[in-house]
Amino acid sequence: MALPSDLIFDTNSISRLGIGCHKLYGGYEKQRSKNIIYSALDKSINYFDTAPRYGDSEKLLGQFLKGNYEVIISSKVGLSELNLSIFNKNKAFLKREIKLFMKNNFNFAHNYLNNKLQKSFESTLKAFESNSNFKTSELVLTEKEIRVSLYKSLKNLQRDYLNIYFLHEPEQYKNIDEIEAVFKKLQNEGLINFYGLGLHRYLKKEDNFSDSFITLSMFKGEMLFEKGNESSYSIIHGSMGFFKFALDTDYKQKFKNPADFLFELIKLHPNKTFLMAPSNHKQINNLKF
Repeated sequence: MALPSDLIFDTNSISRLGIGCHKLYGGYEKQRSKNIIYSALDKSINYFDTAPRYGDSEKLLGQFLKGNYEVIISSKVGLSELNLSIFNKNKAFLKREIKLFMKNNFNFAHNYLNNKLQKSFESTLKAFESNSNFKTSELVLTEKEIRVSLYKSLKNLQRDYLNIYFLHEPEQYKNIDEIEAVFKKLQNEGLINFYGLGLHRYLKKEDNFSDSFITLSMFKGEMLFEKGNESSYSIIHGSMGFFKFALDTDYKQKFKNPADFLFELIKLHPNKTFLMAPSNHKQINNLKF
């Protein structure tokens, strides 16, 4: 069934700053997650990216955004759903709280955790550069598997359709053409508006994807020094990690704060949306528009 004309989504209606929702948690942290979602809306951020892999994320968005079709949501298929027990959720919560307390109250803990994150980020960049992060294309994703995953996501999100449906880490699948054909069927059925590829790396020149795919890919440093002239819309994640752990120290002083950095990227690349993944609503409230 075709979508009502007033619900058709086009890429001009999406905010150029979006929320990556992998840090939204339920349980003890449900209220914190709610504050993040509502603070984003207060700042006119209307795009949220989630996935079954992100634990409680889809269900939380469904609870707090039920019936709000002005909000644009993307989800994914391709990685297994993350179902943690209540015990493991609470364990993870306590671990995060202890880390935060140590980081905020002890310099040695602050330095240790920052150094750990720095090394992890550098290791990830090296993997991208050496191509070692590319998965071998040996898996097949069937139409049945795609539909089961999509229907479950729609149920979690309490929605009749998704604005964007991504194939999560597509390099692992060898039947991309068949998957795209299924996506087109879902699009014709009114279950999704657009579809794309969700990549955990940055795009390379040798990538040769269909123009029908919207790409969600990792930030690449060159984007900060080149004014974008892209004709196709895309979504970028990882820019905040680059700002924290990879940006040259002298050049970093050009920016007053991380928000200033984000807005410079948006100015340079008006046909892209940049994702941030806040840990609390204050990080959003501190954005000065």
